[in-house]
Amino acid sequence: MIKTFHRVLPLFATALMLSASFAGVAAAADDALDETIQWAGIAEEIDEAPGYNDSKDSERKWAFSIGVTSGFSPDYEGSNDYSFGYSPNISASWRDTIFYKGRTLGANLIRQKNLKAGLMITKSSGRSEDCNDKLDGLGDVDGSIEAGGFVSFRKKPYRFKAEVKQDVGSGHEGALVYLGAGTNLPFENLPISIELGATWASSNYMESFFGIDAQQSLDSGLKQYNAGAGIKDIKLSMTTGYPITKRWRIGAAVEYHRLVGDAADSPIVVDKNQFLAGISLSYHMGSKFPTEDLQ
Repeated sequence: MIKTFHRVLPLFATALMLSASFAGVAAAADDALDETIQWAGIAEEIDEAPGYNDSKDSERKWAFSIGVTSGFSPDYEGSNDYSFGYSPNISASWRDTIFYKGRTLGANLIRQKNLKAGLMITKSSGRSEDCNDKLDGLGDVDGSIEAGGFVSFRKKPYRFKAEVKQDVGSGHEGALVYLGAGTNLPFENLPISIELGATWASSNYMESFFGIDAQQSLDSGLKQYNAGAGIKDIKLSMTTGYPITKRWRIGAAVEYHRLVGDAADSPIVVDKNQFLAGISLSYHMGSKFPTEDLQ
């Protein structure tokens, strides 16, 4: 076990260093870092797409993949302007217990056939007022670190998941709760997964991204607005993946978000309907397991 840990530790270190170095390059532009973090989150969702993820990874001592994810997304939550973004798509796991993917480091404390639960820390994206003219005068929301836990349950063809995260840095300082349910569509040649979910946000989060205080109102010309806690959006997503070879995979995601409640009524929201489309390509490797070996 110690030998295996020493073997996989460099993979985790490589993933973290690559993410850090990429972020350092991206930070050369004011809003590039936040875009990188956002697309790292999209990469996580594609990583779980049928045909893109490797169901046999749970049998391996370690697994590692590296690639890139890119696509188009709104400039900020509520924007009607879209821009291109990209991020490295890096994931690693050790004995299906410790994992790193996209922007999240976590541990499966409960590992059963259909049930997983554990703890995680996630890099959260902020928002730069320079990313869109409609945010002029509102100031920046710093990126931060969120800590929390998760529960996922899978019973073919259905899956359910819940995540709770709290900002533990100096970003939005709020909390997020996500509940989602999904299933796989019955296509033989191209497996497609759909998921319907909703995100609840605390008042601190809502004020950071959708509220406008007195000073911001003076600087931006927008009216003051207090955004309270509540469900901020409903999401419908579709993901798919295809193994080009045993090591190379391509995947894609399309998402629709509908802002609701106080988030939808914010003066900065130009369009309540938010769309996102991304594609990912990665190279996968892993340790041997008893019945088969990667070629």
